Amino acid sequence: MQLKYSSAVFCAAAFWGLYWWPLRAVEANGVTAQWSVVAIYLIPLLALLPYTIIKRQVFKAHWRSLVFIGAAAGAGLSCYATAFLYTTVVRTVLLFYMMPVWATLMAIVFLNEPNSPRRWLAMLTGFLGLSLMLFTGTGDAESVPFNRGDFIALLSGIFWGMGTVLIRRSPSIEPMSIVPAQYFFALIISVFFLVTLSPGAQMPSSSAWVAALPYLIGFYVFIVLPTLYICARGSQVLSPGRIGILMMSEVLVAGISAPLLAGESLSLRELFAALLIILAGVIEVFSPQPSTDSVTKNQTTT
Repeated sequence: MQLKYSSAVFCAAAFWGLYWWPLRAVEANGVTAQWSVVAIYLIPLLALLPYTIIKRQVFKAHWRSLVFIGAAAGAGLSCYATAFLYTTVVRTVLLFYMMPVWATLMAIVFLNEPNSPRRWLAMLTGFLGLSLMLFTGTGDAESVPFNRGDFIALLSGIFWGMGTVLIRRSPSIEPMSIVPAQYFFALIISVFFLVTLSPGAQMPSSSAWVAALPYLIGFYVFIVLPTLYICARGSQVLSPGRIGILMMSEVLVAGISAPLLAGESLSLRELFAALLIILAGVIEVFSPQPSTDSVTKNQTTT
């Protein structure tokens, strides 16, 4: 069973390596600034509205868990998309993928998952890579100083890691019911970013919304929504740290697409930092992983 879910999460997350490209296409069609982030969560949420109405009893029964899961994962989604507006694609993706380190740390603390020397090594390696990525020394002519987008990208991984831990603690909730909660809070937080980070942004015209709809529906409804469902289901049965490393298929796609489509590249120091962050995830996935039964038992006794 773990192999099936692991494969599904790995393939689903690969599509997220192109998450940034339709976002920029939406901007190019006139839905600019933070409005573009609002749009990529508003349209899918509207598409989920019929499901939400039909399943309203499920939401009522699990509303407390869904609020916490939705707030954490929704904040991760909103921060992730917002970061693309303020920093490079590759830096956004790599800083997000400190997530296995945060998820592992939170799983140890909140799920009582067993620790091991390899898991500590994974976290130490990840933090070393993070330090190099955010180093602001002037010795590297190609270096990009730490900026607002980097900070938001870092937050996205922390919030998403928190979301995976909370999903892991709620194995009885239908995975599809988690997705609307994620989008609801992602939309609220994106509106908050719109007001605070882009206070002068003009409401896009109706023609801009129409022009952006093929990207909003084609990618963010028909592609992203199913992948979120797969990741939510995987998070119920797999360790949060393992989810993090499986989702690194996104790094591979982003690492190829960003230079080809956006002309971006990493400095030598940033490349080394990226390798350390990825290595942290690899070490984590090869560390002893708790079974679903052991996690459930630990939750029961705490």
